[in-house]
Amino acid sequence: MKARYWLGIAILIIGGVTFYALNLNPSKHLPRLKVTEADIDALIDRTYEQMVFVEGGEFLMGDIMHDGLYSTMGDDNKPAVEVTLDSYSIGAYEVSYRDFDIYTAANNLPGTLDEDWAVGQEWREPQYPAGTSWTGAKNYCLWLAEITGDPFDLPTEAQWEYAARSRGVDVIYGTDDGTIRLGENYEDGVNHAFPSGTFPPNPLGLYDMSGNIADWVNDWYDKDYYKKMPSSNPKGPATGSHKIVRGGTYAETFTGSNVIVRGEIDDIEQEYKLAGFRCALNLEEPSSGS
Repeated sequence: MKARYWLGIAILIIGGVTFYALNLNPSKHLPRLKVTEADIDALIDRTYEQMVFVEGGEFLMGDIMHDGLYSTMGDDNKPAVEVTLDSYSIGAYEVSYRDFDIYTAANNLPGTLDEDWAVGQEWREPQYPAGTSWTGAKNYCLWLAEITGDPFDLPTEAQWEYAARSRGVDVIYGTDDGTIRLGENYEDGVNHAFPSGTFPPNPLGLYDMSGNIADWVNDWYDKDYYKKMPSSNPKGPATGSHKIVRGGTYAETFTGSNVIVRGEIDDIEQEYKLAGFRCALNLEEPSSGS
């Protein structure tokens, strides 16, 4: 595998240097980290080790009515739609600043080390989940695909919800038991994110599917998409003006951190400290990473 992904690294680094030279003024940015082959080997190993296999199946996606009532306001997640998904894997944790910084340094790209809102902050340390743009999240997952030869990508909205609900269980929150217990399985009165894995995972083994920071997904946003989505492996509209975040953040009340609310953001190039991501691996069997 190593020869294959280092060819990919060489190609990406060349492209990254060209972009850096043509489009950026290096004097405005902090020095890049020095990244070695061992650093990228370790990132790849961590990525595979943290992938949780999600067996495909059918589920009701969206806000499920109970006793004539919905759980959320608005109509962009209604009616609930029966969806069938193929098997895949998804990251147990949101991608950390440690790994995102390795990616930006390996490709000589600007990262959130350059953002005034990030420099010197406790939550900008390597063990915290990386806040970034949709474009940054997407390109990170595609970089993994390039250097490993495996089909990594951002999860689709349907993949994300199915996993957050532990293969489609009818729950509102992606916590260990589907409820919120402040300070036990969800943050309580904080002003920044926690390191990923601070609270217990959901039954599938995924951390922070409710709260901490929101997760970017692959899909364009369409408020009426649930009324017309395909029943098999929906991937969202072909085009759009907004991308979707899921799962809520520490900066809102816990009621907004449920697994069925659809957030939308129009500026997909802007770095956001409240929007992170995890990658999906679109293989129908668990991958050994070899």
